[in-house]
Amino acid sequence: MKMTRAVVLFSGGLDSTACLYWAKENYDEVIMLTINYGSNEEKVINKIAEFFSKELNIPLKIIHLDFLEEFSKLRGTTLVGGETPKVTSKDLENTEKAQETAKSVWVPARNLVLISVAASLLDALGGGDIIVGFNAEEGMTFPDNTPEFVEKMNNMLKYGSMSDVKVVAPLIGLSKKGIARLLKEFGAKYEYSNSCYMPKGFTEDGKPIHCGECESCIRRHRGLVDSIGEDRTVYRVQPRI
Repeated sequence: MKMTRAVVLFSGGLDSTACLYWAKENYDEVIMLTINYGSNEEKVINKIAEFFSKELNIPLKIIHLDFLEEFSKLRGTTLVGGETPKVTSKDLENTEKAQETAKSVWVPARNLVLISVAASLLDALGGGDIIVGFNAEEGMTFPDNTPEFVEKMNNMLKYGSMSDVKVVAPLIGLSKKGIARLLKEFGAKYEYSNSCYMPKGFTEDGKPIHCGECESCIRRHRGLVDSIGEDRTVYRVQPRI
């Protein structure tokens, strides 16, 4: 039996794409919510959001948070107007290196802000679930991708909303490999999603061109190849794993 309403926080990558397909199967009503804050991949993400909105027949709402863009620049976040670090697959196994990369791309309180915006929308609509793409792999370096964060957010939402609103993280126990397998099961057109921090535009048929050198590209490629034996993603530089 399907649940009632869900808002999927859609950022364009493998995780939120898997969440979109999952929500489509589990909820009567699904809304895509893409939140812009001046990131390097903003135009690419918006086009991808529009693609999956049409592909899955899910309504899309895109909003821009000027203050989050301003605060990201204030912090010096490389995702907003900067050059994100290039890494190797070996770097991903180095905890210290992974933490350095995470700090460089950290958008101030992003998930706290994005969940609050989604909660406000659902509160206005009478309640529902906020679907997020948090996963075990990124939870190792980002504290706002963990089960503890979800639990504390849900406790807060009991007081911060007049409707029944909660965060649901269907991928929380999965690595990128597990997410790749899930996408294959759904028959998802994952090659139209974008994980890259510094995407290089689109191919003629609308696929985003990944740099192939940032942490997100490496994790994406490794997860797809190691789990389903293929990667239909377009890269400017082929990732080395």
